[in-house]
Amino acid sequence: MAEKKKPKRSAADMHRQIQENVQALPFAVAHYEKEGKRGRAWVLKYLSGPVMKFIDRMFARTRYKGPEGAKLKTSEQMKRHLEQRAKAMEYMQGEMRKQQKRQQKRGGGGKPR
Repeated sequence: MAEKKKPKRSAADMHRQIQENVQALPFAVAHYEKEGKRGRAWVLKYLSGPVMKFIDRMFARTRYKGPEGAKLKTSEQMKRHLEQRAKAMEYMQGEMRKQQKRQQKRGGGGKPR
């Protein structure tokens, strides 16, 4: 049987993934330290982290060159910001629904005596 090859990701997709990973680095390090995985936190902070930051800079240097690159960068930042806001709103709405369901199960909303 022929194996299915994964479609090759575009440079834009790879760069975006790296950007998100670089943004999440401090949170990931704090998470590992909180869990007591100090070795993993150290590797992420001092080995993997700097490599990811370097790769991000290399991608940024080639993709955001010149005036067109500056426009692309700002449009991508706004797009990402709006996506994150939409996800946050979705999450909050889900939490509100869960809270309302919990309130209904308890029999809340009745007349006070």
